[in-house]
Amino acid sequence: MTNPVSILSSFLLAIFLLAAMPPADSVASQQNDQTEQSPQIFATIWEVPDLYKSKENAIVQEVTLVGRYHGQYWWAESEDHRDNAWENRRMYIGFNAKIFTNFTIEIQANLNDNFDPVYKALYDAFIKWRPSDSNFAISTGRLDYVYTGMERSTSSKRIKTMERALLVGQVMPGEVIGVYINDTIGDFSYQTGLFSGSIKDEFTDFKGGFAALLGMQYELPLFYDKGSLHLDYLYNNGNENNNAFKSYENIISLWHEGQKGAIAFGIDLTAATGVGTESDVFGLTLLPTFDIAHNVLMGNDQLQLAMRYHYASSADSYGLSFSKRYEQPVTSGNGDSYNALYFGLNYFLYQQKLKIMAGVEYFEMNNVSDSEDEAPTGLEKNVDGWNAATGFRLYF
Repeated sequence: MTNPVSILSSFLLAIFLLAAMPPADSVASQQNDQTEQSPQIFATIWEVPDLYKSKENAIVQEVTLVGRYHGQYWWAESEDHRDNAWENRRMYIGFNAKIFTNFTIEIQANLNDNFDPVYKALYDAFIKWRPSDSNFAISTGRLDYVYTGMERSTSSKRIKTMERALLVGQVMPGEVIGVYINDTIGDFSYQTGLFSGSIKDEFTDFKGGFAALLGMQYELPLFYDKGSLHLDYLYNNGNENNNAFKSYENIISLWHEGQKGAIAFGIDLTAATGVGTESDVFGLTLLPTFDIAHNVLMGNDQLQLAMRYHYASSADSYGLSFSKRYEQPVTSGNGDSYNALYFGLNYFLYQQKLKIMAGVEYFEMNNVSDSEDEAPTGLEKNVDGWNAATGFRLYF
């Protein structure tokens, strides 16, 4: 079994070597204001979903088709178990409309990956109001919960790895029903929200209690060209009928993201206290990226290296579960200490709107038992393995 310290040491060494590399000519030229433009065909294609635009119309200013497709092929192996498959990871389709100048309405359907039936549930359905010449906004309805922690606060349209880290999937919610408010005042931003603890395919029956969000952000470059410091807190009142939030009463995340030239670096510390018998958990994530080159095969494309080190632990035995993607297909059980190291490449054909991604991740879980009950002495084991995935992603 690999020593966790050696994993982290190797990861930090890789970051140091990247930081010491001089920027490539292509990266430098991009920083000096690129003159190359994306192929016109992309711009033409991405104009097709714009169904209607008129600044003169006082009622309806814009109507646009919106959607997202993420398809990927994955491989996984642990001990003597192997598996692989193609997955239609995300398929959303709907529309976005701007009305009465200050209102936005959006509805997107979540489609079944095998199209049988085609419709699965709503992905989002909300109305947002933002006053003119203001950073204040309030949204209400069915929302994608992109509000807590570094990786969960990043939309799946823009995540830098094939999948988010283990603890994100274990403690953070998916879609929620409620009210969300955010505002920016100078270098300071805040967000707050109140959400129902229950969720159905479309809406909520309000029988699952509630959850509340409070978050703050401050523009703090530190030693980067630009950067921001974030503190997010999520409270779940622990109602037994809750199915919208995971079984954690308090989740707090302190994280920072910064960028200097071709190098970006994010660090996240997340802790969560369990509801009832659910164990408290803690996680650390380091997420650096390096822009290797621009204008590789066509104007304004980009090749990026992404790495991630993730550590998670639980206060009690068997408080951590293997990730659904793609550890559970090849292993099972629960442990109390987890390390994972990810390396990947992202090739942006048309910024974030069209890209090809590939990544491989090594993982290990310590003190694993096939049952959440305490295992007999000597029957616990350490489990390691790897998974890899490659695919393409687009949104409009």
